[in-house]
Amino acid sequence: MPNWVTNKITAPKHVIQAMLNADGRIDFSTMAPFPGPNDGWSGIAMDAEEAAQIICRIPMSDHPLIASLEAGNRSRFDIRKLSEESFKQFVGMVENYRACGYLHSMDFNRKVWGTKWNACEPEADPEAGTASFETAWNCPVGVLVELSKRFPADGITVIYADEDIGSNCGTFSLLAGEMVASDEAPSWCDMSDADKAKWRAFANQVKGRKPDPDDE
Repeated sequence: MPNWVTNKITAPKHVIQAMLNADGRIDFSTMAPFPGPNDGWSGIAMDAEEAAQIICRIPMSDHPLIASLEAGNRSRFDIRKLSEESFKQFVGMVENYRACGYLHSMDFNRKVWGTKWNACEPEADPEAGTASFETAWNCPVGVLVELSKRFPADGITVIYADEDIGSNCGTFSLLAGEMVASDEAPSWCDMSDADKAKWRAFANQVKGRKPDPDDE
C-alpha cells in the first residue's frame, strides 16, 4: 500500500474550475492529459511493455541488480511468443513512444504527474477558491505546474503532507508554471529535533490529526 499524501490547493475560482472534468470531479487528465494516440487499456501487459522497451531502447534501471535482471530478461525475449493481445498492445506502445516519448499513460503519469494514479477523495469549492485530494506517495507537482502554465497571471498555493508524519510535506507557490516560493521539509535524517517537531506539527495540521504522544 502506498503512503497517501494530502494536497490542499488555493487558487482563483476559474483555476479551480479548470481542475474539474465534465462530472465536476478533480481529474489530472484535464490538467495534464496523456499525449499519446493509444490509451485506455484495462491493464499493462508486462511482455508487451518489455518488447516496447527493447524496440524503443528504453534505458535499464540505474540499480545494478535490477539492471542485471532486466538485461537477462531482454536477452531471452522472443517476440514470437507474444499473444495477439500483447502484440497489439506492444504496437500501440511503440506508436505512443514515437508520438510523445512515453509508452503508455502510466509511464506518463509517473514521469509527468509525479504519481501513477489520479486524485483520490477529491473535494473542490471553486467559489471559495479551494480544492483538496489525496495522491499516492507524492504531491503531483507536475500536474500543478501544467495547470499553472495555463493561467500564467494567477498564483496557485499548494500545501501537502504525507501520512509519514513530518516527512515529505510543505508548501509552495506557483506562477506561470514556475515555483516562486517554497518551504518544504528536508530529509528526515537532516533535521534537528526542533525541525522534526515543526514538521510533525505541520503535517498533523494538514492531515487533521491529533499529535501522537510518542512524538512529543
